[in-house]
Amino acid sequence: MENLIAGIFGAVLGLVGIWTGIRLLKKRTLFDQWKTTSGHVIERSTYSPNQAMLSAPAFRHAPLVRYQYEVDGRNFESIWILPHQIQLPRHGSIKWAQRQAESFADEVVVHYNPEDPAESYLTNTSKGTLYVVLISSSVALLVGLLFLLKFVGG
Repeated sequence: MENLIAGIFGAVLGLVGIWTGIRLLKKRTLFDQWKTTSGHVIERSTYSPNQAMLSAPAFRHAPLVRYQYEVDGRNFESIWILPHQIQLPRHGSIKWAQRQAESFADEVVVHYNPEDPAESYLTNTSKGTLYVVLISSSVALLVGLLFLLKFVGG
């Protein structure tokens, strides 16, 4: 019975992870096609993201980079470093977050959504991160299938 439960859990976890990884890779490709403009950093600091975290309080700090940019004569302001449809703000120690915030120059390249210029980001999520999701999910799927085979055969 344990093999059946473990197999189903692994298979479901793997399938959901693979589906998520592929979907996010497609979104990342679309984000690469967004238009760019120049922006100006007006604040560099840290903050604690309002999201559920399992880490200790000392590692709940994210870099804050507030920037302004102009599109078609309209001014916009944002704090999104990464596309929020793919990745929540990265977090760590306060020193790490401050170093990350300070790593951005005064003038930045802003990627913005041509359909909604208020939506923007500074750097795209790395493909490596998304490939890790796909590989981990594939391993979970294979382990789940092994447990299911063990259940069926045993």
